[in-house]
Amino acid sequence: MTHPSVQLPIRISTTPVAPSLPTWLEAGLESGAEHITILAQRAYRLRAVQVDEPLLVVPLAGVKRVDVQGKQAEVACGEFVMLHQACRMGVENLPPLGDTLPYRAWVVSFPWRVVALARTLLGAHHTSTARTAAAANAFSCGDLTPLLPGVRAYLGALAPTGEVPNAAQRDHAMLGLLLALARAGHDQFLQAHDPSVAARIRMLVAADPGRSWTSGDFELALHTSGATLRRRLVQEETSLRAILRETRLQHGLGLLQTSRRPLKSVALACGYQSVASFSRGFVAQFGVEPSQVANA
Repeated sequence: MTHPSVQLPIRISTTPVAPSLPTWLEAGLESGAEHITILAQRAYRLRAVQVDEPLLVVPLAGVKRVDVQGKQAEVACGEFVMLHQACRMGVENLPPLGDTLPYRAWVVSFPWRVVALARTLLGAHHTSTARTAAAANAFSCGDLTPLLPGVRAYLGALAPTGEVPNAAQRDHAMLGLLLALARAGHDQFLQAHDPSVAARIRMLVAADPGRSWTSGDFELALHTSGATLRRRLVQEETSLRAILRETRLQHGLGLLQTSRRPLKSVALACGYQSVASFSRGFVAQFGVEPSQVANA
C-alpha cells in the first residue's frame, strides 16, 4: 500500500483478484441482500466526489486511488480504505490488466445515527483509541484481514433468512462493522462532526433526486426558517441551487458505477430531460464524460 505525495498518473492495474480474499466474502455479496458494488470497465479519474457519511471501500478486483485534502493513497485487493468524515475527494478506479475483469469494489456507507450509536457504546466502555490529533485524518487504509470477522458477521446478519432485514437489523449489523474497525485502530470516525446543513440537504435530495424540491421542503424537514436556511448555506459557501445540481449529478454517478443503465435512463432518474445537459453538468462536476464511467 502506498501513500504518495504527488499526483499519480492513470494506469491500468496489474493486480488480479486477490487469492487471499475468502470465498465466503464473494458468496455473501451475492447472497441477495442489498450490497453496493462499484464496477468500472475502464480506468477513469473523478474529481469532487462528495462523501457525506463515513464510508468503507473494499476493492475486490483492481486498484482504487483516493485524494482527500491533499493526501493520496492507493488500495488494492486485500486492503480497504475508510473515509471517516464528510469530505470531497478525487478518485481513480483502475481495472486489472486485460479486458475480461472490471474494477470491482464493495462499499458500505454508515448513517450518522449508527456512528452516534458506536460513539455512545465505545465511550461507555472506554475502548476508543481515537486521538485528538487523529481527528484531522479524513481517511485511513489497512489490511483487510483484521476486519474479516466483522465483515463476515455483517454479511451473515444481512443474508436472507426468509425475510428481508428491517432497518433496525441493518443498523445493528453496521454497528458491528464499525466496532470491528475501531478494534483495528481505524476509529477516527468517532471524532467526525455531525452533518452540515448542506450535507443534510444533500441526503434529503439523494433519497428522491428527481423530485421538484423547493426551499419550503427543506425548511419543513430541517425545522428552520427560509432566512436562517439561506444564512447557514451562505456560511457554508453554497446555495440550494448548487446543492440540488451537485446531488443529482452525484446520484447519476452512483447509478453509472453500480448498474448497467443507459445514459438516457440515468439522466431522467436525476431530473435531467436530456442526455446532453446531463453530460455537460457531469463533466463540469467530475471532469470526465459519463460515457467513460458507464458500464452499459
